[in-house]
Formats: sequence, structure tokens, C-alpha cells
Amino acid sequence: MPFNLPQSFEVNLPDLQEFANNAIGFEPNPDLPRISDSQREQDALTYREQMNAAANLKDSIQVANKYVDAGISATKLGKSLITYQIGLQDIRTEKVNFQKSVLRTDLAFTELSELNLKLGYQTAFLPVLEQEYQHKLTEAQSKADLAQRKAMAHQFETEMKYPTIDIQSRIAA
Repeated sequence: MPFNLPQSFEVNLPDLQEFANNAIGFEPNPDLPRISDSQREQDALTYREQMNAAANLKDSIQVANKYVDAGISATKLGKSLITYQIGLQDIRTEKVNFQKSVLRTDLAFTELSELNLKLGYQTAFLPVLEQEYQHKLTEAQSKADLAQRKAMAHQFETEMKYPTIDIQSRIAA
């Protein structure tokens, strides 16, 4: 808001020393300027108007200062609100990160629980497998024993039917 300040002031003051020397006395001094009552009233009105203009200018400057102060306060408030908004955003971001961490932890616990169930099942199933393999081993051992007995029986039978020929004595001959 531009201010139209006067560039210069004109003040027409008489020489005060001379004025003071001539003003002393009881007779009217012809050297003193003469001003009529109507001129004095008109000059007083002009002076009051100039004083009012100066007061208005002073008031305008105070209003301008108040607007500047309000602008500064608004800027500070705006900065505070922005800082507050950034803080809220940081809190929201951290809350989301916390929720992600909680979900990841829950998933890890679920996977751990699943692995524990599988391990428990396999641990519980181990004796059954061991028993099954022991049974198969025993069965295979029995079959091997039976096969060995049959082989021995056939060998005995073969030796009974065909006497043993000494192969070494024939080879030597």
C-alpha cells in the first residue's frame, strides 16, 4: 500500500529574534504582520486539517504495521501448521510400518506353527515308519533265511543225487 508522503514542508516563520524585540511594548507595532479574525479562523482550519492529515497518515502507518504483524503471524502459523502436518504424516507412516511389522510377525508365527505341526506329525509318524521298516527287515530276513535253507536243501539233494567229483584231481590228471 503506497503512502503519499510529502517531499518537503514549507514553514514561513518570521525572524523570531526580530519579532521578539518588536513585540515588546504597549503600542501596536506596525512591523508585525496583520491577520484578520476570518483569516485566523481559516488558517486554524487549515492547520487542523493538516494535523488531521498527519494523524491519518500516522494511523495508516499503524494499520500497515498491524497488517505486516498479522502477515508475519500468519506465516509463523502456516509454518507451524506445515510442521504439524509433516509430524502427523510421519506418525501415520510409522503406524503403517508398525502394522506391516505386526503382520510380518504374525505371518512368521503362522509359518512357525505350521512347521511345528509338520514336525510333530513326522515325529509322531516316525515310530510307525520304524515299526514298518523293522517289520520289512524281519520279513526280508525271514525270506533270506528261507532262501538259504532252500539253497542248502537243494545242495544236499544235489549232493545226494550226484556224488561229488573231485574237480581238482581231474584237473591234475
